[in-house]
Amino acid sequence: MHHKFFWRWLLLGATAVFHLTTNFQPTQAFAVAASQPDRDAVLTAPPGGHGQESGHSKRTHAQIPNPGLLITEVFYNPPGEESEREWIEIANVGTAVLDLSDIKIGDEELTGGGEGMRRFPAGTLLEPEQALVVAQTAVGFRFLYGSNPDFELTDSDPNVPDMRNYLLWATGDIALANDGDEIVLLNERNLIIDSVNYGDRDTFFAPAVTAVFENQSIERNPANCDTDTATDWQPQQPPTPGVVQFDDACRAPLNPAELEALPPIGTIQGAGDVAAAINQTVTVRGIVTGVYEDRNAAGTTFYTAFVQDIPGFEDGDPATSDGIALFLGRGRPSFQTGDQVRVSGLVTEFFGLTELDDNNLEIRVELSDQPLPDPILIDPPAATEALAAYFEPLEGMRVQIADPARVVGPTFSSCGFAVVSPSVTTPRLFRRVLADPIGQVVPILYQSDQFCDGFPHVKTGDLVSGLVGPLTYNFDQFKIVQQAGDELVVTAEPLVEPVAAPALQPDQISIASFNVENYFDLIDDTGDDAEPKPLELELRLKQQKLAAALTQTLGCPTLVAVQEVEKGTLLDELALLAAPGCGFTYTVTHLESADVRGIDVALMSNPNVATVESAQLMQTCTVLETGVSDARTDCPAGQDVLFSRPPLLVEVLVAERPFTLIVNHFKSKLGGEAETAPWRLAQANHVAGLVTNILVQNPAANVVVLGDFNDYELAPPLLALAQNGNMENVLLRLPDETRYSYVFGGVSQLIDGIFITPALQDDVADVMILHVNADYPDALAVDVSPAALPFKTTDHDLPLLILNLDALPTPEPGLGETAVPQPTPSPIEPIAQPEEASGWVWWLVAGLVVLVGGTAVFFGRKRS
Repeated sequence: MHHKFFWRWLLLGATAVFHLTTNFQPTQAFAVAASQPDRDAVLTAPPGGHGQESGHSKRTHAQIPNPGLLITEVFYNPPGEESEREWIEIANVGTAVLDLSDIKIGDEELTGGGEGMRRFPAGTLLEPEQALVVAQTAVGFRFLYGSNPDFELTDSDPNVPDMRNYLLWATGDIALANDGDEIVLLNERNLIIDSVNYGDRDTFFAPAVTAVFENQSIERNPANCDTDTATDWQPQQPPTPGVVQFDDACRAPLNPAELEALPPIGTIQGAGDVAAAINQTVTVRGIVTGVYEDRNAAGTTFYTAFVQDIPGFEDGDPATSDGIALFLGRGRPSFQTGDQVRVSGLVTEFFGLTELDDNNLEIRVELSDQPLPDPILIDPPAATEALAAYFEPLEGMRVQIADPARVVGPTFSSCGFAVVSPSVTTPRLFRRVLADPIGQVVPILYQSDQFCDGFPHVKTGDLVSGLVGPLTYNFDQFKIVQQAGDELVVTAEPLVEPVAAPALQPDQISIASFNVENYFDLIDDTGDDAEPKPLELELRLKQQKLAAALTQTLGCPTLVAVQEVEKGTLLDELALLAAPGCGFTYTVTHLESADVRGIDVALMSNPNVATVESAQLMQTCTVLETGVSDARTDCPAGQDVLFSRPPLLVEVLVAERPFTLIVNHFKSKLGGEAETAPWRLAQANHVAGLVTNILVQNPAANVVVLGDFNDYELAPPLLALAQNGNMENVLLRLPDETRYSYVFGGVSQLIDGIFITPALQDDVADVMILHVNADYPDALAVDVSPAALPFKTTDHDLPLLILNLDALPTPEPGLGETAVPQPTPSPIEPIAQPEEASGWVWWLVAGLVVLVGGTAVFFGRKRS
């Protein structure tokens, strides 16, 4: 299963949604990210690194929208005694009278610092287009200008009001350094409403206001111009305290890139797989092209931004990327797409993605609303080995796919799907072996993997236009991070008529493999986050979909091999729900396994035709280091238990004909393709050995080995299972275009199997895979309307084998009895669907669909 996250609070809200007929709209707090600050912003990321639970948060000097109060003149280099003669002027450039009672001014830019911060006296008012002066001392100001200032910092004249200390912010004195300093204005909530830095300080913008000579001031001119750049300021001699100029036109700010030469990002990236400046601290400048919000399995959200060279400032080398990722850690970015930023940080490689690390990362917004670099049109090659050379020069850059792209992997609940460009004419791409070329598949991620509202629910075959975004690299794949879901145009293929198994003839039986995908009850058995913990509505929806798949799609198979079920009682409930449609109640055969999440394999059988004689889990040991613990198995020293979900071997009589079924759920690829392959191969050889032993005793034995094998149809484990067990995987009889049971990352693959021994090979009447799940978006997993009920019950399609046998017994009237005690499940009533579900369905599916292991084909690493 793909990595998905289980948000219980969403489900609680969704319960009420089912009884409404209008679209659910999330509250503003959930639908919209935190409001963006003003353009001046410096971020300093504290130590912590990837996934460290540092107690610090990012410090931010982000300004809020200004109420009309600006710093308009600063006299920091007076002649004579500076500690008595410095002064700061502020002005009301708005149209309303301002109450300054809770306004603070000082030279300390960070709370808790050692410089100074003072508050205006209570009741201080400032009229529109008027200025006031705060001086170090009235005596010093009067010496220079012959008049008193409006306020003084140090008491020297009882006739001039004193500013009040504001120790909650800073404990020192205001003393303006000649080589460089900052002046900030704070509002009643201690948020910065205006700031200026001069000389060698670039805290709020760069370049800073140029330092001036003695007896010169720096003055904002005109007083009402506020571009948050040095362009607003100019030297003034003589200084003009209390006098503000509103008449001149505002000057357009120069782009800092024209004033400060920084290396292009391409020189940082270099032309190799590893950045040329790896492990070096660099400073670059660029345009923010996007942000990615990514939540890991532990529930921690990380943020990554993408920055690309300003158009015209690239290195001009097509072999080097003009973009780079900025890992922001757990701090939500205070900047936005289109901001021009100056960034300093350490160059690192995170599982193949070049990025600047969040440790001591500094980001300053210089300009906003800048045009984005033109996207590069991509059409990747099919050969997987050619992908790195194709994509590496584009890593971190803004790219796009020609319109319309065709969907080859449906939308999953973590907000993504997969496409191919219009140049790819084959309907879908298959992977039969690891080496098969699948490079033309391009995965699409949304800018958040948590909040998918507005992102389209697409299925295989739909067409999508407007795909553009920065190119990232994770889980061993290059992927586009789509920034705006509402900019996509989808041409959807009609929902097809659901397929169903044919009716059985009187002398036929059917055998199905059914991965029920995290079928868990309401009880928290482990206290572990890895165990899914559904709520009642969640379970009701799940059971309604499962019962429909069992009865309507599979046609009540004689034998059903089940994977990913937590407890046998859940299958007992499913058997009762399916009984009206099947005309019998399934017998459930289930034994608890050692799986850490609690998912097991089981068998459901029609008691009118089949009688279970015995069942046992076939655990064994291995020299591989599996880390699996099974209290029921003692392994020799130096060996580990092989299976977390041991094969279930069931001896059953079908129409008095003995069958042996072995139900499997092999090790997933969580942990890496190459790393887990030996594990699956050992499991396959063990199962093949079980079959060989049976055939040695009885060469005509009817053995069926089936389930979820978590590997490609021609991968070494499945070849070994067939060859060493003298069996045929009958699903390989299907034509290429229908031979798949799972779609991962846009690649169709057959990871389920039904293997039979020679005695059964001539009895095969039909074999099929019912394609009702793998090609459809996860949003349909919670849609129980009649049209959608058959679709997306689980993440696997449904393999089915039909065998010809001798005449079967005639079922007796009434429902058969199961072989185990039956609980009484809650009745499942059809749940009415709103006519339009585009708004609320993402919020529900995000909380309902859980993807934490099991059958996923995982690659690479996710931040933890």
